[in-house]
Amino acid sequence: MKKAKEKKNPMIKDMQKVKNIKINNNGFDDDNVIKKFIIITIGLIIIVGAVYGITELFKDKEEESTSITTGSINYNKITVGTLLNRPYDEYYVLVYNSDAADAVLYSTILTKYMQNSENKDYIKIYYCDLDNKLNASYYDVNNDGKSNPQAKEFADLNFGDLTLLRIKNGEIKSYIEDFEEIKDLLKIVTEE
Repeated sequence: MKKAKEKKNPMIKDMQKVKNIKINNNGFDDDNVIKKFIIITIGLIIIVGAVYGITELFKDKEEESTSITTGSINYNKITVGTLLNRPYDEYYVLVYNSDAADAVLYSTILTKYMQNSENKDYIKIYYCDLDNKLNASYYDVNNDGKSNPQAKEFADLNFGDLTLLRIKNGEIKSYIEDFEEIKDLLKIVTEE
């Protein structure tokens, strides 16, 4: 009987061998894992480098030379829509088309008048450019460049190439369209 106990079942021996083989050969060889990790890492570095290099080739060169400029607000330039609601009781608005042939003259008298702001008779002046898209509907070229001095509503406003408005308490008090008359009113002396 002792021999029977000592004699093991051959199936059990084969199963133990299979378990030993599975435990010892689980597919994770340390050398293979390190090699695969290094290959994958090098492959990723090459791909990232290639993408970066391609983007540098096609990148717009102007982006590098772009400069940043600060914006400024010009409180003297207004639109027709804000013409009557300025914070002064009395003021002038010089309405002209900056693309007109004499626009440089109009701008000159405006600038000269603004330089005299220390004068006690000075009345604040704004300017409105009819070339601005917001003001274009108030500029009627087909009306011989004349404004509508009898306008009571914004919809009726119509300006020519040059008009000086005197606004008092939110109402239009006068329309002046003659260049010489505007110069005289603003006391501007120009060299001709």
